[in-house]
Amino acid sequence: MKRMRAVLLIGCISSLICACGLGNKVDTTTVSFAKDGEVTEIIVEDFSQPYYDMEELKTDIQAEISQYNANAGAEDAVELGDVELTDENVICVEMNFKSSEDYKAFNEKELFWGTVADAYSAGYEFTSMRDAGQEGVVLSAKDVLEKGDMHIVILEEAQQVVVPGKIAYISDGISVIEDGRAVNLNEGQTAFILYQ
Repeated sequence: MKRMRAVLLIGCISSLICACGLGNKVDTTTVSFAKDGEVTEIIVEDFSQPYYDMEELKTDIQAEISQYNANAGAEDAVELGDVELTDENVICVEMNFKSSEDYKAFNEKELFWGTVADAYSAGYEFTSMRDAGQEGVVLSAKDVLEKGDMHIVILEEAQQVVVPGKIAYISDGISVIEDGRAVNLNEGQTAFILYQ
């Protein structure tokens, strides 16, 4: 997967829209979570260089997926969804992952989805978070632990995030767009989204 990301120019294309995946249009790389923890990622990148070849890209991605699934012992751990090239030479690649663990292993990027209690058991350390709806309200790291049954997303990639609930608390670097949709603005820094 690292090779595919190297082929695609890193960076979001904010003025162009892809219709594939997530049930509605996206204009930036987006990771979405289902209620059962399945993950869908829509990668949105410029594909205007003359040496880019869409069929070659799809073949390369599918080869990496097949190898990953064989190593994971599950033929559907990762699946390639729609691959769309817009009239503006923007490519949208839909990837489906059975779990955040599969996403993390395949992409070699941090991603966790589960309850706060699950995250704590997995060894994650929390930071203070601010209330997504009330300015000035802060939840300490200790208070986060008391929200054990709430769901949390932990990530490090700068991308849009869609969750199946209302975002309640966010760490620094997260900007809430609307209920259930936020953007992580800090590439490479661990970010937290707590939702109900």
